[in-house]
Amino acid sequence: MIRSIFDQFVHGRRSYSDIRRQLNDAGSANHNGRPWTDGMIPTILANENYVGKTIYNRTSRRLGQKLVKNPDHTWVRGAAQIEPIVDPGIFARAQKLLAERRVEIPENEMLLRLRFTLRRRGKLNSHIINTTLGLNHVSSYVKHFGSLRKAYALIGYASPRDCDWIDTRELWGSEQARHAAELAEVLRNDLRLQPELVLDGIGLDVEGRRIVSFLIARRLARRGEDHAAQWKAYRRQISSGLLAVMRLDAENREIEDYVLLPASLKSGRYVWLSSSSLRRRRGAVYREKGALFGAIKATLAKSTRAAPTSSAPSKKRPKSGQPKAKGFGGRRSRCGDTKSLR
Repeated sequence: MIRSIFDQFVHGRRSYSDIRRQLNDAGSANHNGRPWTDGMIPTILANENYVGKTIYNRTSRRLGQKLVKNPDHTWVRGAAQIEPIVDPGIFARAQKLLAERRVEIPENEMLLRLRFTLRRRGKLNSHIINTTLGLNHVSSYVKHFGSLRKAYALIGYASPRDCDWIDTRELWGSEQARHAAELAEVLRNDLRLQPELVLDGIGLDVEGRRIVSFLIARRLARRGEDHAAQWKAYRRQISSGLLAVMRLDAENREIEDYVLLPASLKSGRYVWLSSSSLRRRRGAVYREKGALFGAIKATLAKSTRAAPTSSAPSKKRPKSGQPKAKGFGGRRSRCGDTKSLR
């Protein structure tokens, strides 16, 4: 996969977006098991470990201070004890191409080029910016101006996308964590489980196994009067346990209802919900949070119910109709004593 990235970049002259798209379409995950992003591609291309070198002193930290990146000229390079993956000649050509792309442009020039692209294309988005010759990558605009929306505002452009959703992500993230904490208390009291909140606060684990995750599904704008309502939720890389999805109302301001789904759905970064998809996935809809918690509790109780450890003793009598004698090697007489069979 690493060789393929270098080959596409050096010989195919593919963009970061093209390489990222090809990797994700092929189902190739990155080293964290997640989908690739545009910013990961130049990081791979500039990594000297792939030609058998190790680099030291890239970062440093003084006592009580934050970690800082050291200038390139202070790095210490040495031969690594690993076999090179990429041919040094191809790696050198990749570095030359990276240097040509890494042209420092003043911020006012970045905005001027962005304004010119808007005038020519009539709109702006991440795809247009990343594929337009002469424009910096989206990540550069985010780094310089804080976000794309702030860069848009500086050139007087308002995106037609629903950016209010971006502003409320933190709010809904805290709502996910609150639901998870409340459910954890219910499971402790009613099922005597010991659930633990995961690091991002959106789910619960029991003994290291994910049992439930909370997702936020925003409602999408209808394409027409005849189109059914549809919701979209980012599922991350969750593949086990239950998915408790909070569907928002038409304005994406309040929780409209809840949907309970198994996490073992078809792989993908998003969960799409509509009336037809709910029937297909056998999802259950609940109007109230209490009803959702009750359904989760019932599902977990059923799955964690202990199986009987031993079978009940058999009540079947001997064929002769007489009780068997106690002990080994004897039989009971009519008087109740035991006669030896020796």
